[in-house]
Amino acid sequence: MYVFSRRSVAALGKQFEAVPAALTIAEKVSDISGAELNVFSARFGAPLGTIMWSRRVDSMADLQAMSEKVLADPDYMAMVGGMNGLFMTPPEDTVGRVLSAPLEGEPTRFWGITRAAMTAGKYAEAVEFGVEIADYMGSALGAQTVFLKSNYGGFADVTWLIGFDSMDDVDKFDDWQLSDAGYQSRIDKAAGLYVENSGQQSLIEKLN
Repeated sequence: MYVFSRRSVAALGKQFEAVPAALTIAEKVSDISGAELNVFSARFGAPLGTIMWSRRVDSMADLQAMSEKVLADPDYMAMVGGMNGLFMTPPEDTVGRVLSAPLEGEPTRFWGITRAAMTAGKYAEAVEFGVEIADYMGSALGAQTVFLKSNYGGFADVTWLIGFDSMDDVDKFDDWQLSDAGYQSRIDKAAGLYVENSGQQSLIEKLN
């Protein structure tokens, strides 16, 4: 399984126009491709106005087939042209391969994202740790969790995703991280596996 993401940042003063446009084009893409395209906005830890389109795919071949189908639709191309001026950064596409248990079911409303870059010479150990901590969090919290390795994006980047149904769940997760002995003992294993100061955390919210 892979997770495809495209992100851009709404132009200043255009956020209230950019969000409806992002939702409309996601609906169009979903109709054309037959696979739901989700839309997220960044709440914390990313530039204000960041919009992300994301979907899960089984293979890169499936992603390419969907892309070709969408790009061949004249109505979609016209809609893309109509969004000119709503975003101030070029769209950036990334693809991550799921190395832990795959995501299943509908995406939750909120997602915590933790990113880091693996240390050269430590890739195998970093991946092993990433899968272990993702699986532990999922089983301990009963939450959707996943660990991804970047296929396209930052070289040696990895990402952890954890789903939350509400902001109350976000608060509970923060408390759990600070108090759970099993988590604390495992997180100590990360020392030296990831590039110092490469870590970044953000919270996104599903809009559709």
